Amino acid sequence: MAAVSPLRAADVRQRNEKIVLRLIHSSRERGLSQSEVVLATGLKPPTIFRIFSYLEEAGYIMAVERPLPAQGEEEVRQERKGRRPQAYVARKETFYSLGVEFWVERVSLGVFDFQGNSVYSTMVPLTRKEDAEAVTDLIARLVEEAIASLHLALESILGLGLGAPGQVSVGVREVVYYPRIPGMKDFPIAARLEARLGLPVSIHNNCSIIAQSQFRYGGLGDEDSMFMFLLRAGVNGAFVDGGKVFLSPRGTTIEMGHISIDYDGPPCVCGASGCLEAYMTSLDKGDLGEGRWLFEGLGDLLPSCESCVTDSQGRSLSGEEALTLAARYLASAVQTVSRLFRPSSFLFVAWSASLATELARRVGEVLAAAPSNFDEAQPRFIGRAYDAELAQRGAADLVVDAFLG
Repeated sequence: MAAVSPLRAADVRQRNEKIVLRLIHSSRERGLSQSEVVLATGLKPPTIFRIFSYLEEAGYIMAVERPLPAQGEEEVRQERKGRRPQAYVARKETFYSLGVEFWVERVSLGVFDFQGNSVYSTMVPLTRKEDAEAVTDLIARLVEEAIASLHLALESILGLGLGAPGQVSVGVREVVYYPRIPGMKDFPIAARLEARLGLPVSIHNNCSIIAQSQFRYGGLGDEDSMFMFLLRAGVNGAFVDGGKVFLSPRGTTIEMGHISIDYDGPPCVCGASGCLEAYMTSLDKGDLGEGRWLFEGLGDLLPSCESCVTDSQGRSLSGEEALTLAARYLASAVQTVSRLFRPSSFLFVAWSASLATELARRVGEVLAAAPSNFDEAQPRFIGRAYDAELAQRGAADLVVDAFLG
């Protein structure tokens, strides 16, 4: 048996420094005190003092006065003695991260400081004529323009996080397959961007980074686990458990839109038949053909809209008809997901909050009307509107997470 290398003191020190920096970074504007970090980590106060001193001298963190009493016992005692509590936050200008989220209709780019504040945002439409190379070139140009506009030094940029459509191999760092952009098959987009920009590039599926961002910043962080459906030009899903996005053993993202809910169903863009996405998009060919989101034509009228959605046969559907069928298709997919992952909540993200909330309500009703013996308790169903800044932040978090270990 090969000898196991002993854990060196330097390794332990660096690991502890990353743990502390990660805690301070996640606290954002509120900040954390030394005593709070002692309670959170179990490390001894002298160790925490040394780490805080190092991080402050290195320019990673800075001290701020906190107007409200801190939670640590030591600080409460100090406040009684008349001392204002002191917290530490990540220094905004130390590092920056860039996040890009794209699909067949749009490329969205955001730049964030080290405290997680948005300092730059842009969204550019695609024409549906661009191939994989053209999209890559556009992303690179947008990144270069953002860096120049903000006058950022390359050494201050942690990297570029990329939320790409379709199935993504996170380990290989390529798009395995996305049928809506020509050439986006086994495409090494991360390596191409890295070579051109001279920046580290991390990649994940765009649905996954949106789900992760919703879990962290969208008021859903208390949920143990969450499965999100994204309804846009198609349908995809992502599972977040304990704050981490699920990946297959091969390091690829899941493709929820391409599970079959009927083997004899309509053909899908992926080449199979009866996929969830094929059924959902067949309900609204009008909107999708004009570059709008799935069911965007319903507006805020939703069920009362009488003829505002055109299906794949050219027929006009009322809002009630479209949403009833969509809820049934989604409910079938939810049942499959529940058997596999048992999430405590399902989140539907669509073009508007009213549409997403209505679909979430209807899916819950469909499943409640025909309960299964496998279902111990019905999960929570939630609807949210797509938030471009959350998507950008989720992509940027890929490089921040890599940096913080």
